[in-house]
Order: sequence, then structure tokens, then C-alpha cells
Amino acid sequence: MKKFLYRHGWSYDQVRSLKVVPLCFLVYILVTYGFTAMTRNQSIGQETPLIIHLSDLGFVDESVEKNHSWTDGLGNKRVECILLGMDPAASQHVRFNIQVVDYQEDINPVVGYLREMGISVPQNTFQTQDLEHYLEDMHELDAEQWGSELAYSSQTFDVELTSYGIPNNTIYLLSGNRAIIFRYYTKIDITQELIDSVVSIYQKSFY
Repeated sequence: MKKFLYRHGWSYDQVRSLKVVPLCFLVYILVTYGFTAMTRNQSIGQETPLIIHLSDLGFVDESVEKNHSWTDGLGNKRVECILLGMDPAASQHVRFNIQVVDYQEDINPVVGYLREMGISVPQNTFQTQDLEHYLEDMHELDAEQWGSELAYSSQTFDVELTSYGIPNNTIYLLSGNRAIIFRYYTKIDITQELIDSVVSIYQKSFY
């Protein structure tokens, strides 16, 4: 520790005059800074390709607020991307949060899918016949149209989304062991082109 301080401009008298408590505090600060910097650099995910581009969804002026991938505590691989842009038809700004979750083999994808909605289900007691009960507060979508085995949204598509009251609508899709969570914050037209673009995420690799 002393050698580190010497290399960074501390004099012998300054190092010698340090008390135990200040020294411990300094060590804590240095370690915390190093860990934070390391975590920040890893979370940026420079090598992670974008999940999707706004131009694929019919929007313009794309900017990327966040784009990173990681493995969660259960071993599932995750990618998250937040995109900002403009809806040229409505002349309004749009913001999308798109997440992809690839569940590991030991995880029941349906249980993982429910957990993305905030529905806690013990994997060892889950039964498929109970699925309708768990999803009774969600809005069922046409799974075939969405190219998915399961397709639900948190709100109906005609709900007016504002920064007050209901802040967003979220579409939850599942096919195989991959879930797609598509969250938007202003009312948009759910066209077939948009659906096809979102569903194309199933065929992409991010790792």
C-alpha cells in the first residue's frame, strides 16, 4: 500500500502520518473505484451488436442510450438495448427498451417468462394447466401473428401512454428458450412490419 501511495505522489511524511482509520478508508475508496470502473467497462458491452435498429421499426434519428449483455445470477444470458428516435408519421419522440433473455437448460422457459412479468412461480411446482391463471391480468395477443409460442402485453394497444398514469406498455414474447421483452413509452401503431421486425430477433445471435 505504501509503495502505491509513493508512486502516486505521496511523500514519506504524508504516508507515515496516516492513521489506521483514514488508511482503511483510503483503501476502501481505491478498491471501490477500481471495482466500479471495471464493472462500468464491462457493462458497456462494446462488442454486443444492437438487438434491432429503429429503421427496422419504421422510425428515424436513432440514438442508443444503452446496449449491453450479461449473464444473470441464474446463468441466463441477457441483452438489453434502449433506443431513442422519432416517429415521422406522428412527429413525436419515441423510446424503446428491448430485452432478450436466453434461458439456460436448467430453467423452465415458461417459468422464466412469467418471472419477466413479475409473476413469481416456483419451478418445481409449476404446472402448464395453471398458466391461464397466472396470466389472467395480462392481455393475450395472437401468438401465431407474433411468431411465438406465448405472446402477451401488459396493456391493450389502444391505451394512451403518457408520462403520467400508465408510463409504458410491454409486450412479452416466448419461443423455445428465448424471451423477447419489448417496452415502449408512447403510443405507436403495431403494424405487421413492426411485428415482423420484433419477431426477427428470434433468429439473431448476440454472443
